[in-house]
Amino acid sequence: MEFERLSEYPAGSDLLYYPENGKSGPSAIVHEIKEWRAKNGKPGFKK
Repeated sequence: MEFERLSEYPAGSDLLYYPENGKSGPSAIVHEIKEWRAKNGKPGFKK
């Protein structure tokens, strides 16, 4: 899945299909990925 390759998020597409309570919807998903990438020394998204 392209999402997994681009985000490098460890839970992969589970973030989309099985979100934790209170962490669903586009803005919550983007926030989670941005936060994880920053904590793990990965670059952010391009504007």
